[in-house]
Amino acid sequence: VRSPGTKDPIIPLQEGHTSHHHESQRFCYTNTRVPRWNDIWTRTQIRVTSSRMIRVTQVDSEEELEKFSVWNVLFSFLRGKLNDTSIDVDLYSNKTCLKVELLEPGTTYSVVLFRRFDPKLFLVFFLGLLLFFCGDSLSRSQIFYYSAGISVGLLASLLVLVYMMSKVMPKKSPVYFLLVGGWSFSLYLLQLIFKNLQEICKSYWQYLLGYLLLVGLLSFAVCYRYGPLENERSINLLSWALQLLGLLLMYSGIQIHPIALGLVLIAVCTKNLDYPLHWAFAAYR
Repeated sequence: VRSPGTKDPIIPLQEGHTSHHHESQRFCYTNTRVPRWNDIWTRTQIRVTSSRMIRVTQVDSEEELEKFSVWNVLFSFLRGKLNDTSIDVDLYSNKTCLKVELLEPGTTYSVVLFRRFDPKLFLVFFLGLLLFFCGDSLSRSQIFYYSAGISVGLLASLLVLVYMMSKVMPKKSPVYFLLVGGWSFSLYLLQLIFKNLQEICKSYWQYLLGYLLLVGLLSFAVCYRYGPLENERSINLLSWALQLLGLLLMYSGIQIHPIALGLVLIAVCTKNLDYPLHWAFAAYR
């Protein structure tokens, strides 16, 4: 029998083991495995699935579970009200903890920790490789110019929507403080949209199609008005930006940091191999 002043114990998580609960609990996973070379595209996740809405808060240690933080409350308010959520575990972190809070009585949920090959990481790495080695040609392509312009217009429209909402809402509203951080709130909206994209396409496909057509046409009109880049310096800046973005994607697409850094250095040396060869040939002559 637990005394009234005793806090709930912290439940350790084990890989591949599914536990079922019906009350608010705290969980921690202690990572004792050293990352190896074959874990470059491996993702470790903690998945929480429940019958009703719950709130999930992630922290990095057991001590943070005991502390009250305004940012943790705000972060859990943004992300927490889900009935199926996944938390990524860093391969280099020693301990990852989370708190599951029930919002409705009678809610049951399950927690499982698993390790698997993630094709998304490979796609991110391949996209970075493509941008780095094809940045020169992409910066001069009209198809890429209009496609990138329309994509940026679709994503930037969320920021415009957040700005308009912040102007309309009263200053003393608690949601106004969420709208102050426009970027973080927009990222949260993007995450929420992609998580429920299938349901949105089924139920609100008319509005989604109208939004895509309207914003896409406006973005195309703006790109057509200013036209593709013609100045050589502007093209070089775009090419360097694409190559830098490609290197960042290559690094973030690999979980093992030394291997990621080594592949980035190999890519840079391979792309610029002609310069040392020219210098060596000039020195030889």
